[in-house]
Amino acid sequence: MKVLVILSHPNLESSIANKTIIENLKKANLEIALEVRHLESLYPDYIIDVKSEQNALLNADFIIFQHPFYWYSTPAILKKYLDEVLIWGFAFGVGGDKLKGKQFLQSITLGGSKESYTPLGYNRFRLKDFLKPMEQTVYHTQMIYNPPLYSYRNAYEPNILNSMSEVKENAVAHAEKIIAKIQDFTKGNKVKVEAFIHKWFTHFDKLDENGYFIQYLHKKVEFTFPGYGNMIGHGEFNKWYQSIIEKLEAPTKHEVKNLIIEERERNEFDIRFQVQFQAKEKESQKEINVVESENWKLIWDENSDRPLIEKYIVTV
Repeated sequence: MKVLVILSHPNLESSIANKTIIENLKKANLEIALEVRHLESLYPDYIIDVKSEQNALLNADFIIFQHPFYWYSTPAILKKYLDEVLIWGFAFGVGGDKLKGKQFLQSITLGGSKESYTPLGYNRFRLKDFLKPMEQTVYHTQMIYNPPLYSYRNAYEPNILNSMSEVKENAVAHAEKIIAKIQDFTKGNKVKVEAFIHKWFTHFDKLDENGYFIQYLHKKVEFTFPGYGNMIGHGEFNKWYQSIIEKLEAPTKHEVKNLIIEERERNEFDIRFQVQFQAKEKESQKEINVVESENWKLIWDENSDRPLIEKYIVTV
């Protein structure tokens, strides 16, 4: 996995906040590849190598735009970058799905105070209102939008506005938030998948309404259960589940054992485990106590932060 930071600051060497943030990101132990592309250094003539920038985006899993807030927007070259790099056929339109599924984070340093970004402040609007165009850009290019990170009071004028040490402290804290976000990303969603599996069986043991299960099944889910054979889709799952409700008393008991979760691609999981299944039939009062083997294929949708089961195979 790789993190790409698109940095825009026309005077980076004289910057306190953005320079400190980047320095702290570079020296952090991220356990993931990090590339920082400072647009003003790469393109002092403002002639952007579109192909190089598109390739950098293609090779990234997590994209961060790091910049100061200039006139309620980005520095000039970052706006030019958006216009020239995120073009039809690449970022949107026919064939324009090259950024789909990539994580995006806008990281901003502001000179003003938090109070200034209120209806009674001199900026009149809340910061989130000024950031709507970037948010929509992310959605339109099918990237995964993360709430922006920002810090206030980063402007410094000796003996007039703030102190250099305070601005540096703010920048270090800002960098730590970015680092935490990257670390959360590198952990992936395996922990969430495991929690979901246990939650799934908690609802099954209650013989909950079928609507609970359907929301987590792909429309063309393939599933196999002993005695029922191969089935496909929500309709056949509903028929199977209704037969289970009619046959078994609630509650049942599923005990998950030997759980193995393998992430074959980002957010695509192969899952194997055994289940000790105990239940009682309604009519015969026969007790069931078997060990089942289960194999799932599951994807984790980061836009909705929810799982979707594509294949569900149970054998005894």
